[in-house]
This record gives sequence, C-alpha cells and structure tokens, in this order.
Amino acid sequence: MIFGPDLTELGPESPIQLRPAADASFALIDDRPVLFSEKNQQVYELNQISAFLWCKLLDQNKLETIADELSELGLGREQARNVLRQALQQWLDLELVEVEWRLPFASALQTRLAQRAISIRASNEALIKSLEPLFCDLNPGRDQADITIEVVEVGDEVLFRNCRKSITRCPITSLAPAIKADLTERIILQDQPDFALHAASLVFGDKGLLLCGQPGTGKSTLALQLVSDEYRYCGDDVVMISPNGLAQGLLFAPTIKPGTWETISKARDDLSHATAHDRTDGIRVRYLPVADVHKGSFQVEWIIFLKRVDGTSAELTPLGQIESMQRVINGSFAANGKLSLAGFAALKKIIGGAGLFELTYAEAADAGRKLRGLRHGFS
Repeated sequence: MIFGPDLTELGPESPIQLRPAADASFALIDDRPVLFSEKNQQVYELNQISAFLWCKLLDQNKLETIADELSELGLGREQARNVLRQALQQWLDLELVEVEWRLPFASALQTRLAQRAISIRASNEALIKSLEPLFCDLNPGRDQADITIEVVEVGDEVLFRNCRKSITRCPITSLAPAIKADLTERIILQDQPDFALHAASLVFGDKGLLLCGQPGTGKSTLALQLVSDEYRYCGDDVVMISPNGLAQGLLFAPTIKPGTWETISKARDDLSHATAHDRTDGIRVRYLPVADVHKGSFQVEWIIFLKRVDGTSAELTPLGQIESMQRVINGSFAANGKLSLAGFAALKKIIGGAGLFELTYAEAADAGRKLRGLRHGFS
C-alpha cells in the first residue's frame, strides 16, 4: 500500500480514518510495550514514542491532534509529523492499522471478467468516467458483485482498496492501470483450479487463437489488426485456462503503448481522443474500445509465439509440443505460484490439440496477412 507525505493531514472531515486493527493487541511484557497480531502471529516491540502513538490511536484521537501532542513532547512540528507518518506506514504495511471509509459511494460501474461480476464504486462520477475506457463490456445490470472495489478522491490523488484489502494510493492519471493490475491479480488469486497465461486471445467462429510473447512483442497491436479481420476480441494480456482445457480472456480493452500510437492512428482515428493513463513503470498508455468481443470460454485452435524482428517479412515456423509447452509454462502464473498437476493436464490438452507456431514479423499488417493464411489452412 502507498501513502504520501500528507497522510498525517487527514482531518476529522476526511473520508479516510485510521484505527487499530481488531486483531491487534497492545500489552506490556517485562515493562516493554509490544503489539501482538493474531493475523500475522507475530509480536512487535514498540519504542516509547510508538507506544504513545498507538495508545492515542486506541483513544480515537485525530491524526493532527496526535502530531500536535508529539510537538509538545519536544519534537519539532515537521519531525513529529515524520515520526507519525513513518509509524503509520509501517503499521499499515503490517496490517496492524485499518482504514475506514466515511463516505457514500453514489457512482458505480459494473462489468464482468472471467465470469466474475465486478462492481467499482467511487466517490464521484469523474472517477467512474476515467475507468470506463478500461472495460469492453460495461454491464448496466445489478448483478451481485463477486469483487467490489471502492475508490475515493483525496486532493489530486485517489485511494482504493486493493486485492489484499489494504489501501493503494495513486495519482488520478494512474487509476485505470492500477485498477487493471489489481483486478488481474485478484482473479488469478481467487481462481484456484485455473492458471493464467500472458497472451492476447481472439476467436474466429468457434476457434480460439492465443498470441503469446514478452511485453513489447506486439500482442495488443496484432490483436487489433485481427479484430478488423473478422476475429472477435477476448483480451490482450491474460488468458485463464480451466482444468478442462478451455480458455477465457480477461476482457479489458486493448492497452496501446506510445510506440504504436502512430501506427494504430492510421487505422483508428479515435486513438487521438483517448485519454492517456500513467502506469507505475512510467509508460503512458491508452485504452481503445472494441465492439466485437467474445465473452465466454473457447477451445484453443492455435498458439502463436510472437517474435519481433525489424526489417523481416512475416514468417510462421512450426514448433514441437515439448518446446511449446516449456514456453507456455515460462509465461504462465497460478494462484500458488506453481503449475499444479491439474494445470499441467489442462496445458497438455490444449498443446496437444492446437497448431503451434512461432511468428517472426516486423509489421502488424504483414503478420495479420500471414495469420489469415493460417486460418484458411496454409502458412
């Protein structure tokens, strides 16, 4: 979780309030102050100032009041705020302190990802509008949510509860990428029998195509190229594989990076109007809407491993099953960090039934033509 330098300035009217966690207990052992965390099964020793701060939180004192009282104990005002800020940051990281919202969430959006109903509630409509481009399938219905995220605006930044129920803080311009990362992680963690691949996914008729590759190999750009060629879009980043060997993409809108803005603008005149969002890795991205999407699971017919090489013509090279399986395993991740036996059986099923190729290419249009030939039975 991330909190900035003004954490100690959350006043009594702030929508965010901090309090000791319900499972944290303060005690004196050998006349030394300690905290016990039932959740972490740990005992944490406190110094005298930290013990003073904890007791003030227990008494529900406001943060600005606690900082002022520290100043009266001989600390300078800025030093007192730094001490309080550092203590709170550490306790928040250890989940010894809880965050309580005190705000109605009047604005919301609903969507579905991998058969899960998602609800995002925000403190104002502008936050919801900033998130809408992230999703291909906004659902105006009122399904009971499997995953709920609450977002509040504080100054020029936002806070939201992340997948570990702690708090993430980010600039408003980074909210959409942060929410995408949170939802992706949460779905992977919750879908215990499934495992996930880094891949774009599309469907032609009832046949699924996976585009696998490291970041920068052009999965999103090529997916957009294929969508204009009678494919339906399933996702550009993560594919969930179930134990029965069926696949389902996480239906986020395609993420377009700066290196491809000029190329895609030639085919999509709406890119220049799309808002730019800041990822945590410093890359600015835009999200483009896709109308022709596939929402359900599908059988994998082809697995294509992308390799970008400047100045080359598109070329498809058949791959063996063992090599392809190793490549897929290297690009997969599961809830417990390991590919299970059930996951391996599912992987063997899709590898055994799919056409396996490496696609070397330089231009997305050229690669699209090559894949069109694959679809019609020749490479």
